[in-house]
Amino acid sequence: MNTAPLQGIRIVDFTAVQSGPSCTQLLGWLGAEVIKIERPGHGDATRKELQFDPDCPSYYFLQLNSGKKSLSLDAATPDGKEILTRLIKGCDIFVENLHPGAMDKLGFSWDVVHKLNPRCIYGSLKGFPPTSKYAHLKAYEPVAQVTAGAASTTGWWEGPDNIPTQSGAALGDSNTGMHLAIGLLAALVQRQHTGEGCFVYQSMHNACLNLCRIKTRDQLTLDRIGYLSQFPQYP
Repeated sequence: MNTAPLQGIRIVDFTAVQSGPSCTQLLGWLGAEVIKIERPGHGDATRKELQFDPDCPSYYFLQLNSGKKSLSLDAATPDGKEILTRLIKGCDIFVENLHPGAMDKLGFSWDVVHKLNPRCIYGSLKGFPPTSKYAHLKAYEPVAQVTAGAASTTGWWEGPDNIPTQSGAALGDSNTGMHLAIGLLAALVQRQHTGEGCFVYQSMHNACLNLCRIKTRDQLTLDRIGYLSQFPQYP
């Protein structure tokens, strides 16, 4: 750890399930200290999902949260707000993936966090871009793959199974986490020049669209002329 690139970087991880935790886990693998905030009495929703041993967290949870510290905290209570405020004042990165508007309601929006700690980088992961008419909606893996067009590039060309098909890879979740991690790493470099943290926003829709750009090109070509000149064996 003495040579880990993110040694000395502290992250407050206000994320749950897969997209956000995959981002903060990657940063933890690079050496950052990650403090994961979980709901009192429940924890992350994945702690008991597909749980094989009642005395241990599920594989799902462990796959996404290994190496993190964990703190049970209710940010809607005065005590919880005070503790989270102290954590934010001492961290380098704050990451959240709650549903749209949730952080504003809790009182920890980008504007508030920036005032508490001007050097803190704020990472926000949502379903859709802020300019989208769907920006206010929640999103999950299937939603991201379908709206970004990825599902239309997977499956069969003809027959009864010729329907949009979700990829087995987590194009909407873990892929979005990786995209956000790249943005946060860039923000750390930017802070070396400006001395200030910035707001980094990543949508599942755009991350999924970015990863299937070439296959979307192929699908559009197939829809228009019925064949791919670079792959004459298809369809």
